[in-house]
Amino acid sequence: MRRIKNLLCLALALCMLLPGLPAAFGEEPSEEPSEAPSEDSFGIEFPQDERFDDKSWEQVVEEFLQSWGADPDSVGLGYYNTVTGEEQYWNGDKYMVSGSMYKVPLNMAFAAKVASGEMDWDTTIGAFSYERLLEGSIVHSDNEFAKILWEHLGNGRYRTYRRVIAPLMGEDPDTVDAKYYENNFFTPRQMIFCLRELYENQENYPRIIETMQRAEPTEYFKRRERRFNIAHKYGFLQETYHLYMNDCAVAFTDDPIVFVMFTDNTVHAYDVMADFCTLMCDYAQYHHALRTAQEEVEAERQRLEAERLEQERQEQERLAQEQQEQTVPETSVSASPTEQPSAVVSAAPQREENRSAEAAEEQQKKGLTPDSLAAIGGAVLAMVLALVALTAIGRHFRVRPGIFLVLAVLLSLGALGKIVWPAFEDARDKPRGDPQETVVNFLGALSRGDTAEAYARMDYVETLGLDYQPQRESQKQLFDAMRRTFSAEIYGDCTVNGERAYQQVSCRYLDVDKLNTEARSQALIYISRYVSSHSVGELYNENGNYRPELMWEAWDQAVLELLQQHPEDYRSSTGIQLELRWHDGAWHVVPGDKLLQLLTGGIDVTEKGGAA
Repeated sequence: MRRIKNLLCLALALCMLLPGLPAAFGEEPSEEPSEAPSEDSFGIEFPQDERFDDKSWEQVVEEFLQSWGADPDSVGLGYYNTVTGEEQYWNGDKYMVSGSMYKVPLNMAFAAKVASGEMDWDTTIGAFSYERLLEGSIVHSDNEFAKILWEHLGNGRYRTYRRVIAPLMGEDPDTVDAKYYENNFFTPRQMIFCLRELYENQENYPRIIETMQRAEPTEYFKRRERRFNIAHKYGFLQETYHLYMNDCAVAFTDDPIVFVMFTDNTVHAYDVMADFCTLMCDYAQYHHALRTAQEEVEAERQRLEAERLEQERQEQERLAQEQQEQTVPETSVSASPTEQPSAVVSAAPQREENRSAEAAEEQQKKGLTPDSLAAIGGAVLAMVLALVALTAIGRHFRVRPGIFLVLAVLLSLGALGKIVWPAFEDARDKPRGDPQETVVNFLGALSRGDTAEAYARMDYVETLGLDYQPQRESQKQLFDAMRRTFSAEIYGDCTVNGERAYQQVSCRYLDVDKLNTEARSQALIYISRYVSSHSVGELYNENGNYRPELMWEAWDQAVLELLQQHPEDYRSSTGIQLELRWHDGAWHVVPGDKLLQLLTGGIDVTEKGGAA
């Protein structure tokens, strides 16, 4: 019976110890995640279209082809947004019969000669002025006029003509797939390159787009679409077992787009082609509206953030003014109000705030926070009540006094857990300091070109490419421009999540992709001009290929010219999120792929990569 009594007393004591156990075992109160504001929290309307909502371009096209029962292998598609740079393909590298679409790059080669002054619109080619040949081959798709042009361009040889227009299709005539020369074949990717070159450098190809706008105003891509101005060139070829029907176009939607469609024995090809045009225009409009809404939301967020910062600034000025009014009378014995050091006066509230923060931090380290003090008081009170209860129980049941000593020790340990455990946790290697300071130092080192300092602040990545030295002069200037133009600043607060932290950063950088695209187009134009003004021996080597030095000369010339004349045209801004990790007693930046892309332009700068 006595053992039962003792066990009951022990059980009662353990029950009273339970409130202190979470602290002793290091449990921390869980924090409810804050609800992120929704995109439409500012009342901004976002576009909704079940054809495009949460779908990729490939999904949109796949559903479109399924709705028409079209064989996906018999269709070639391409799409490019001239504003956002979005580029998409379906069977993008599949060679297909182009029909009369070849007349676009054919006329671009001649229009470039007009723009450079090598010929004019009245220049006679095969007994016709070029102006008439352009109109007839594009608007009326006259094959005889087109033949006059390609024979003149290729000196009567089809392969030579195809070599001349290869750069306008984004291809090196020496390395392009052999199928390119077999027949009137193009790929969707080649046609998109051609249309991009035409749209983005219209001054180099005068009248081409205007002429294409007059071609077949009610057929092919323009059969139903009436909302937007469309410049297109269709292709049609009927053979014994095949019907090839194609079209390529520049559509002047809110974000102008270029797109192409090849078909091979596609059922209802006319309707499929007309609806594809509308689909691409709608797709472009949808994403334009989506981007506009997102920009409006971001602008509203920035406005609210600016208002918040302004309110904080005004509040700090008010506090500083109040502190100054309280400080001046105390110091008026040794100096007049006008002689008071303003830096000392304005810094007083900050020092007071820092002292309060330091005191709170010190109290936290000692485990003497208001919460811990309340917990200690509760534990002591529980211990006193337990002792009183146990004493009463012991007298009634005649429990040995030794058991009270055991119970008192257990209760004391439970109370001390509230004090000792926090101190023990502080002794562990938990993240300390401000990770944002690491980001500031890291970005500062990048802006100064201080490679050693930048690498000292980061980890988990071998190189940023800051010490890479290319061999060619154009590449040297390109890398120098990337390093010189890069700048960054932090945006918003740094979010800490355990041993990881995240900081939003706004970057200004050299858009190498944009510069490369324009440099490539410019280089191809230079090569096209060389073809018409240089002898065969100057252009080709003994194998009939373009001389490598000619290719490099055109590329170097284009890059250097663009960097010298229009460097600001290639500066862009973007936001990235830097990740930081805590280890070895410090915060370290983990550069992501996007930062590496901005710093190196996507060029592989490792020993294995080795850009020239």
